[in-house]
Amino acid sequence: MMECSLVKKRFSASRASRAQKILQGMVMLEDQPGEPSVIAGLDAAYTRRDGKSIGVGVAVAIDSGSLEVLSCKWYAAEVCVPYIPGLLAFREMRIMAPPLSLLMEEVNVDMVVVDGHGIAHPRGFGIASHVGVAFRIPSIGVAKKRLYGELRRIGGKTYLIDEGRPIGVYLQGVYVSPGHMVTVERAARMVEGLRVRGKLPEPTRVADIVTKRLRRRIPWLGPGDCSAEARRTGLLDYI
Repeated sequence: MMECSLVKKRFSASRASRAQKILQGMVMLEDQPGEPSVIAGLDAAYTRRDGKSIGVGVAVAIDSGSLEVLSCKWYAAEVCVPYIPGLLAFREMRIMAPPLSLLMEEVNVDMVVVDGHGIAHPRGFGIASHVGVAFRIPSIGVAKKRLYGELRRIGGKTYLIDEGRPIGVYLQGVYVSPGHMVTVERAARMVEGLRVRGKLPEPTRVADIVTKRLRRRIPWLGPGDCSAEARRTGLLDYI
């Protein structure tokens, strides 16, 4: 693994921005046939250890019908790329991609909901789009803060608008945008259907809680299983 000092030296915000513009051309905004049976939630959190920035990524698989937690994987590593608005994917893919890969080896995931933006992004390629294109899977971004787009009320919904076209929807506290292989309308519908407790959809609600708990007591760097922790956090334990 490349040392962080070398990564920091080689990382270029301008090159990363250009890469996003190129990759954006791979984004598909068309709904795939059928309804997803298993939906993954993907989130990340950070802490410091021995003067280093450590990130932990969590991927949780949830049955879309019963909302049962099927599996949960986590991965922790030193994070080398600094936080730069609009370039979050280059920081978070380091800790989000490994647990999602492990999860998809164990469970047939049909869709991923990511804590972050999809096409509601200055270059139309946020972390949810990055994940969707990289894994070739339908993806949706659900963010707590607006990054890009103007809010406009149309037909009873509040949309994020860019150059006259909808790129996302504001849904009672969160900003939803398609990442890859899904439309704005379906992204909004999916999030509404998965939102049972609070403003977050169940997959990212569980992932969010697990990441915050793990960052306080990461036992080691690398991969791990968080299925028991996720099930204790899942909706079924409250019914």
